Amino acid sequence: MTCLPIRSLKGRVLLVLGIAITLCWAGALAVLTVYTLRGQSSHWDSKLQAIGTKILMAIPSGATLKPSFGHSLQLRDANIPRDVNLTFQVWTERKNLVVRAPDSPATPLLPAFNDGFTDSTIHGERWRVFAVSDSTGEVSVQVAMRHGVIDQEVRQKTFVALGLTTTLLLVAGLLMWFAVGRSLRPLTTLEATVRSRRKFDLTPLPVVQLPTEIRPLVESFNHLLEQLDQAMQGERRFIGDAAHELRTPLSALQAQAQVALRATTVADKDAALVKLLAVVERSTRLSDQLLDLARMDAGVHAPQKSLADLSELIMHVSQEFDMQAQQQRRSIILALTPCPIECDVDEIGILLRNLLDNALRYTPEGGRVKISCGYHEEASKEAAEEGNQRRVCLEVADDGPGVPEAEHEAIFRRFHRIPGNGGRGSGIGLSLVAGIAQLHEAAIKTGGGLDGKGFSVRVLFPLPAPPAGPDSGRGSGADGVAAAPA
Repeated sequence: MTCLPIRSLKGRVLLVLGIAITLCWAGALAVLTVYTLRGQSSHWDSKLQAIGTKILMAIPSGATLKPSFGHSLQLRDANIPRDVNLTFQVWTERKNLVVRAPDSPATPLLPAFNDGFTDSTIHGERWRVFAVSDSTGEVSVQVAMRHGVIDQEVRQKTFVALGLTTTLLLVAGLLMWFAVGRSLRPLTTLEATVRSRRKFDLTPLPVVQLPTEIRPLVESFNHLLEQLDQAMQGERRFIGDAAHELRTPLSALQAQAQVALRATTVADKDAALVKLLAVVERSTRLSDQLLDLARMDAGVHAPQKSLADLSELIMHVSQEFDMQAQQQRRSIILALTPCPIECDVDEIGILLRNLLDNALRYTPEGGRVKISCGYHEEASKEAAEEGNQRRVCLEVADDGPGVPEAEHEAIFRRFHRIPGNGGRGSGIGLSLVAGIAQLHEAAIKTGGGLDGKGFSVRVLFPLPAPPAGPDSGRGSGADGVAAAPA
C-alpha cells in the first residue's frame, strides 16, 4: 500500500512536528517510568534501611532478650490506622523471635538472615525485605514492605508525571501549529493577491512581509514578471509599429488598384498595374522582414550553427538579386575568398539578403554594390588583449548617397529612417542584421563606400574552432589570403 505524498508545505511541517512530539512523548514516558521506578525503589529502600537500623540501635548492648509473644499494647485512640503494609521482626541467634509486628508472620521474613535488601515471597505476596545484624551477629532485625504498595506509588507518580508531560507537549504542539499557520499566512495573502489581479497585470509581488526563506523565490518570480512585462511591451510596440508600417503599402495598393480600375486606356492600366506590382513587392518584402523580426524576438530557437563557407553563401544570395539588379540598372561586384565560419545558414542568408537589398535600394541607376569576404586583422588594443585579432570579414559597400556619420548607429535601430530619404525603406532590415550578428557574436562596423562615396557595412565574425590535430592553429585557406579592404 503506497502512501500519497503530502504536497502542502504546512501539512509537511505539521506532520514532522507531530512525529517529533510523539517521539518526545514516548521518550519522556520511558525516561519517567525508569526514573520513577528507580527513584521510588531507592526511596523505600532508604526508609526500610533507616527503620531497621533505628530498631537495632535502640536495643541496649548486652541486654538479655527473651522471646515474648503476649498481646501487644493497645492504642489509646483506636481510630488511628495501623500500617499493615510495613512489618518487622527482631531475632536472636537466628532462631529466637524476640519482637515482631502484630501482622508479622512467625517465620523469618528472610530465612537466610543475609544483611541487605532482598525480594521475598511470603504467603503468596511479594515483599521488599531489609535485614541488618549487630557486630556480633547474634541480633538480627528484619524490616519488610509489601511490593504492591511500592508498585502502586510508582504507577501513581508515573501517571502524574506522564500527564504533566503530555499536557506540556500538547501545549507546545498547539503553539507550534499556531506559529506555523501564522508564519505561512503571508503566502496565503500572496496567493489571494495574485488571484485578485487583473489580466496582464505584471507588477512585482510584495516581498516585505514574506519569510526570509521564501523571499528569494518571490524575488526571482518578480524578475520573471519583469521580463514578461518587457517582452509584452516590446510585442505591443512591435504590433503598433508593424501596423503603422503596413498601413502605407496597403493604402498604396488600394490607390493603385483604383487607378487601374479607372484607367481608360490599356497603357494607363498597364502603368497602374506596374506600380501596383511594385507596391506588392514592397509589401511582400516588408511582411518577410516583420516575420523574421518577430521570430528572432520570440527566440523560438537558438541558432543551429554548423561550419559553412561564407563565400558560397554570398554567391547563392547574390544570384537571387541578379535579375533585380539588372532591371534597376545596377551592378553587383563580388570579391570573395573562401572563409569558413560557424553559423546558422538560414540566419546568415537573412543577413545577406537585407544588406544587399538595402544597398541596391539606396544606390542610384548605374551604381555599384560590392560584396567581399576575407580575413581581417584587428589592430585595436582591445582586440589584442582579448586574443581576437584575426576575424572573418563580410563587407557590403555601395557608391550611393551614403549615410550621415551621425546616423551610423541609429540606422540599426528598429523602424528608424534617415530624415529626407524619401521613405524608401521600412527601417527593419538593418535591425535584423544587428540582431543576427549579435546571435553569432559578430561585430558590426560602418564606414564609407566605393570610390569615396556611398556607405559600407562590415560584419566581423569570429574564427571557427580549430579542428583537432597538429595543424589546428591555421584556418583552412588562411595563408596568403588578402585581407578585406579597409
